[in-house]
Amino acid sequence: MKKDVVKPFLWLLCLPAALLVLASCGGGTSSTPTPSKTGTITTSISDPPSCAFAFDHVYVTVTKVTANISSTADESASGWVTLVDLSSNPKQIDLLHLAGSGACVLSQTLGSTSGLPPGKYGQIRLYLLANDAATGPSPNACGSGGFNCAILADGSTQILQLSSEVQTGLKIPPGQIAGGGLDLAEGQSADINLDFDACASILQQGNGKLRLKPTLHAGVVSVTTNSLSGNVVDASNSNAPIGGAVVLLEQPDSSDPTIDRVVRSTTTAADGSFTFCPITSDNPFDVVVAAWTTPSLGADVTYNATVVFGVPVGTALTGVNAVALVPEGAAPSLPATVTGQVTSAGSGGAIAADVTLSAMQEAPGATRQLTIPIFGALMQPPTFTTTDTPNPAVPACPVSTDCFNYSIMVPASNPKVGTFSSGSVTYADPAPAPVNYNLNFVAAGCTASTPSPATVGPTAVTPGTTANVSTVVAFSGCT
Repeated sequence: MKKDVVKPFLWLLCLPAALLVLASCGGGTSSTPTPSKTGTITTSISDPPSCAFAFDHVYVTVTKVTANISSTADESASGWVTLVDLSSNPKQIDLLHLAGSGACVLSQTLGSTSGLPPGKYGQIRLYLLANDAATGPSPNACGSGGFNCAILADGSTQILQLSSEVQTGLKIPPGQIAGGGLDLAEGQSADINLDFDACASILQQGNGKLRLKPTLHAGVVSVTTNSLSGNVVDASNSNAPIGGAVVLLEQPDSSDPTIDRVVRSTTTAADGSFTFCPITSDNPFDVVVAAWTTPSLGADVTYNATVVFGVPVGTALTGVNAVALVPEGAAPSLPATVTGQVTSAGSGGAIAADVTLSAMQEAPGATRQLTIPIFGALMQPPTFTTTDTPNPAVPACPVSTDCFNYSIMVPASNPKVGTFSSGSVTYADPAPAPVNYNLNFVAAGCTASTPSPATVGPTAVTPGTTANVSTVVAFSGCT
């Protein structure tokens, strides 16, 4: 029997990583550091390999990490403290250097800084070495083209295009820091995590190049209380573990509570395990899981998306409470494909836009739509950039627009619904056919859309077939 593998679907590229800061510090109320009222922060990097099936290596070169108590300070303001300074010796790190199964805090130490004042730090910035820098790490794993790159599965190298933001630091504002800031308090130690979600940070451009659009979060690490972990198993096969399953943590959208949005995503290890950490939330999460595997050639198995509602931080969904998936039908069973087009335009005509696409299904008995994993879209949910030269080229972009012709693969079945209550999970069977999806689009740089809101559907799907969405989603007022 061939080992299960996740099916690749490489219409969109990205890669994962998490940056972890381990801190130990004391504090007081004075803003002037003294020997007895300062702390030391040690910065490390960790690297969960949830997108590793498309890449052999992903390298970034770190030069500095800084923090400021002010959440609004710009790069030239006072109050910045340096957590790590590698300016004279930038460190190139392979973000796909595999961590151990279920690992939360680990990896390559970047350096330490002492003498830091206590307080609640409301902003953190991460600096990467520019690709056109005169000097950098030697040897340079990216070759001669730059210092930040992805090595694809075929062995080719693609330089990661960096935005101008890299020069002023990749910013983590309070809204992306658990608790609104990082507390360094007197007589206490804290493990602080900088989560560089590279799966959500690397976008494929119309010209085929990869661009870094950073998605960064931070929080205090406590493996026992600030994690959510579990196992994913095949309920139809003696609860055998499912490796490579896509796992999403979701919560209701703050502006539209009828929609569950992805907060974090990962894939399961070969033993079916997953871990999210550190995470901090007073509200529980909805855990949504789906998988498409090939136990042997031509024996594809696609599993129903499965949701467990109301899982609090600190929970381990293991043993009798493992996330139990069921196949959508007898093997071979294949996902459904959904295709369509999205366009973007500004006041002067065609303009590129970054668009996030969420495939959504209604959970029986629930009052909101779930975001369902998209197979092979390494970013969950996927984000793509419209262009004047779409690939595939048909249909062509309408006049005075840029466009993207999307193609996504999803479970061709209704979700299996579980509820976490009193320490255990109770499941209900999936609803029978028809199987419908709504597609929801978000383009942060645009002011309007047709239709409005930018949601199309319902679109009915069946296993192994393609459903085309005839409605073109058109964004306007884009900048």
